[in-house]
Amino acid sequence: MSNLSASQLARPAQPWLQWVYLGLLGIGSVLPWWFLAPFFQQFGFDLGEFLRQALANRVAIDLAVDLVISALVFLVWVWVELPRLGLSRWWWCLCAIATFSVGLSCGLPLFLLLRQRHLTV
Repeated sequence: MSNLSASQLARPAQPWLQWVYLGLLGIGSVLPWWFLAPFFQQFGFDLGEFLRQALANRVAIDLAVDLVISALVFLVWVWVELPRLGLSRWWWCLCAIATFSVGLSCGLPLFLLLRQRHLTV
């Protein structure tokens, strides 16, 4: 195993990644709601019915628990990473709102876009 220094691990900014993250943010914002729209049309905002269907079997429960844990880990990482980057923790609020209102598929690419924009500047 080689011993790499921090300077060897540093890469030049890759501005094209901003476009990748922006595209993933768009997809991650639209697709979850695309699949939920029929549910809301049929049941409205019935949280009880939503949870009943979301936790209908062990596979669904496993996926839900995994997603919640991943979202929490993501938000802890954002909380720690923002000051390291010199960015305001107000961005954490935006990422948390995106994560809990749409999903990790929205919050994660949003943060990666913000992070890449900061690193590219």
